[in-house]
Amino acid sequence: MATAEPTRADETGPDPDPHVGSRTKLPAPQSGDHDRDPVTESAARPVVDVERGSLPDRTDPPPPPTKSRVGALSAVRTALDPLRGRLLRHLVLSMTALSGGLHLLWFFTFANSGGDLAAQDAWAEFVGRHPDSAYNLAWYGGMHPVSYSMVSPYLMSVLGVRTTMMIAGTLSAGLLTLVLLRCRPVRNPVWPALAGVFALLCNAASGRVTFGLGNMFALGAVAVVFCWPHRWRYKRWAKALCAAPLAALATMGSPVAGLFVGMVAVALFLQKRRPGAWALGLAPTAVVAVSAWLFPFSGTQPMSFGSASLPLLFSAVVFAVVPRDWKTVRITAAVYGLGVLGVWLISSQIGSNITRLAMLVSGVVLMAALPFAVPRSRRWYVIVLSSVLFVGWIGFKSVDDVVRTTPAASWARELAPLVNELQGVGAEKGRVEVVPARSHREASALAPYVNLARGWNRQADMERNPLFYDDTLNSANYHDWLQRWAVHFVVVPKEALDGDGGERERELVQRGLPYLEQVWGDANWQLFKVTDPAPLAEPNAVVQRAEQGEMTIDVKKAGRILIRIPYSPWLSIVDAQGKSLKAPQETDASKDRAEGEPKTYDNVNGCLFETEEDAEGDKWTMLVAPKTGTYRLAAPYQLPRGTPCPDELK
Repeated sequence: MATAEPTRADETGPDPDPHVGSRTKLPAPQSGDHDRDPVTESAARPVVDVERGSLPDRTDPPPPPTKSRVGALSAVRTALDPLRGRLLRHLVLSMTALSGGLHLLWFFTFANSGGDLAAQDAWAEFVGRHPDSAYNLAWYGGMHPVSYSMVSPYLMSVLGVRTTMMIAGTLSAGLLTLVLLRCRPVRNPVWPALAGVFALLCNAASGRVTFGLGNMFALGAVAVVFCWPHRWRYKRWAKALCAAPLAALATMGSPVAGLFVGMVAVALFLQKRRPGAWALGLAPTAVVAVSAWLFPFSGTQPMSFGSASLPLLFSAVVFAVVPRDWKTVRITAAVYGLGVLGVWLISSQIGSNITRLAMLVSGVVLMAALPFAVPRSRRWYVIVLSSVLFVGWIGFKSVDDVVRTTPAASWARELAPLVNELQGVGAEKGRVEVVPARSHREASALAPYVNLARGWNRQADMERNPLFYDDTLNSANYHDWLQRWAVHFVVVPKEALDGDGGERERELVQRGLPYLEQVWGDANWQLFKVTDPAPLAEPNAVVQRAEQGEMTIDVKKAGRILIRIPYSPWLSIVDAQGKSLKAPQETDASKDRAEGEPKTYDNVNGCLFETEEDAEGDKWTMLVAPKTGTYRLAAPYQLPRGTPCPDELK
């Protein structure tokens, strides 16, 4: 959230405007915020009335209504004036209540279980069942929950996914309104606040709970920096101690929200407002660095020119139409536009996620800038048309998301027969490929029962399964892919599927393949068995059960066992209670060895290490088993991480 410059919160400002009457006084800008000429500004702009809203429009009034309508209009105005006055006197509370009511309406009408909500349901359920697990084996062979979000899955597991969205959206509206009220140049905060409420509602309709949670903390961090009371202006350490944790929580909630906080920090830094820049910028950087080090993840989020065009347009419009002394807003718009251009040109994990800032705050900034444009001037028309385009853009996108991601009724009513069949044929001994539905409901509906070859994370899917995106899918490479990921069964839903890749996969499977045999089907599902499946663990090993948080393997002969799980440093060998067993220990004789001799170890419980990259670019997990028996692999949170093999045993 990029804002105009803040005001201070005491009562040392100029005398009230005679047109307004009794009001709360707002003072001059606080130290470090002198981006505008106070003499020119005080002459050019009316003072914001926090208690009663903005000043009346100074332009010529519209022609009076006809005499036949005067009585009715007067009666309506008389009836509404007390309510309007109360709402404007408590604008933050009013917008918070409005947003809360709209989010409740969303919950009871449009909140489905598909799209992004399916992914968030799956993560919330996983951490609810396995709160101490750092690696989810049910998606893509293995994924760290922290690579999705550090705090969102755990909070959603406690509060509920949709409850978290309602709380985050409601509080975000209040924080946004507070920032608008405290920004001296904003003449009438009502319309910008309404634009923000609409954008937050559209975010909820699209199901972006994780981003909504991160955005709430991001707005809190921005509010601390821009709404810090003037009487505490010398307590910069206190401001930093409040803003930095909120900026860190924004990044922990959603890395995308942390990126937007970083853009505001860059804007402050370029204005040489270093305390605010450090407070907002250092914490997100540290969070991203630590999470990338401890929980490695790679992937690519696509972004087409069509996705980039409107964010680029809005960044250019905001930069051009807002008053020139709104330096923070203009610099943030420029930085954001360059970021969108860079993400479009260079593939990254960010991709189309960067569009969310434009979808959230473009309308807010345009509404705040409208009173500064001369009516029916070129700038005024640009702002009005851009605002209409903004409403149409995010409104259409939200409706499209709701329609496209609403799952078929079979996922709620007819799933039990499929689950029973999967359990009956022993699908838990390998992975199951579910041709992805357009709603991606399979990612949450089936993950508790079987390990899915895929899930719902576009970055991971494009990184690990490119054949579904590059138009190369055929019988031969599909068979290779099934072998690579140790897929034992393929499920084909009879509903709309995800993009061209899903439709091509269904056509290929239903056409008949020599290595697939249909073993069951009904009106909603088809279940195919892979006739020559690759084992999850080989050689001399049999997987007894592959669950979300743990894999159980029977080793028939001591030695090295290849396990088709993408390696994670958190993977450990655990006992029946899930407690990590000791890694190999150096022997006493080795400790007294002569210089230059290799170390020797007692490998009592077994150990794990990462294999060399194979022809497909995969790095699997290798188990060094010292004896026959049952081995359990899990990923408990602990330091040091995992049960690694020393170099001498690799």
